[in-house]
Amino acid sequence: MRGRRFAAAALAALGLLLLPGAVMAHWATTQLVETERFVAALGPLADDPAVQDRIIVEVTALVDEQVDIDAVTSELLAGLGEALELGPRAQAALELVSAPIAAGVRSLVADVVTEVVRSDAFSAAWQRSVEVLHAQTIRLLAGSPDSLLALDRDGTLSLPLEPIVAEVRAALVEQGVPFAAAIPDVDRAIVIAEVPNLALARVLFQVGMTVGLWLPWITAALLVGAVLFAPRRPATLRTVGLIALGVTAALAVGFSLARTAIAAYVGPDSSAVAGAVFDAMTAYAVSVVLGLLALSVLVVLVGWWLGASGLAQRARAALSARLAAGRAALGVAEGPVTTWLHARRAPLRFGIVVLAALPAVLLPPLSVLTVLASALLAAGLLVLLELLAVAPAPPAPAPKRPAPKRRAPTVASGA
Repeated sequence: MRGRRFAAAALAALGLLLLPGAVMAHWATTQLVETERFVAALGPLADDPAVQDRIIVEVTALVDEQVDIDAVTSELLAGLGEALELGPRAQAALELVSAPIAAGVRSLVADVVTEVVRSDAFSAAWQRSVEVLHAQTIRLLAGSPDSLLALDRDGTLSLPLEPIVAEVRAALVEQGVPFAAAIPDVDRAIVIAEVPNLALARVLFQVGMTVGLWLPWITAALLVGAVLFAPRRPATLRTVGLIALGVTAALAVGFSLARTAIAAYVGPDSSAVAGAVFDAMTAYAVSVVLGLLALSVLVVLVGWWLGASGLAQRARAALSARLAAGRAALGVAEGPVTTWLHARRAPLRFGIVVLAALPAVLLPPLSVLTVLASALLAAGLLVLLELLAVAPAPPAPAPKRPAPKRRAPTVASGA
């Protein structure tokens, strides 16, 4: 008994210690290995208003910086006045409209940049770049000339502006803006986000490729083994569930604090973009953590239900009474099938739990919805099993045979 208690405690301690690492390693390897999942996470950022607004502001400011719109407009009007041989008053009038014309040109540039950034072509280019970024991340590369996005080794996600400026220049030339052809090529990038978790994910990927895919299963096996080895399984189930609840709650708080810290680190200009990137990259992990929170609560409730407390015993007795009434109402009686189900309730219950857990396991990521769906499916199937499982009637007692009558002893008469 003492050996089983020690083994259960050791398995539970090891499993709970590995739980945070299992979550993080699974997130890193799954998020980085699967191209579709990686693109699904970062691809929608092209349509995120915060990301679009940041790109529009940066590109518009860059065009204005590279081309002095006020000076170019003034020179064009002065040249026009000289070509038309206008008088001093007419040239002075042209100078008065120089500022409004320059403002109109700036507005036109901003409109063209906005149209380019919010176009379907830009979204498609972003999607392709995310795929390239995924390949770069897998190979631990710092960047590629064919990629719209660049991921540095320190976890900085940046967007080179050269292809966007080139597209804006071509659009302005098409619209007949005189100075558009003078916009030079630029070698500059804007930082979309400085997210240390990206670098951490890459480090975890290097280590996790060997153990990350198996670590969640090893952790689950350790925790299940702890419950199976324990002399008092319901109490152990409750304890493991409560500690797992605390661990996963700490992970959830950690992700929230990390998001706040990253937004503060990058500053107010990039906080919205950094938050969008962080949310996209950690959505999978957050879903798993919340799913584990729900699973931990469920484990605690199951441990209480199976326990020896007076309230749990009364609850089980009330459920048994309702099931008996349900059998009577449905006309479920003893028969070959019902008695077979009753005789094999233990393995059937185990099979139902495994079957109900399949959606949560086979449809990653784990989430509160999949945990609740699996729990409801298991509860429904277990209730159905208990309704249909009828205990065989005890054998009727053998009829009592009447005791044989004793014959009176014969008294011999004397001679």
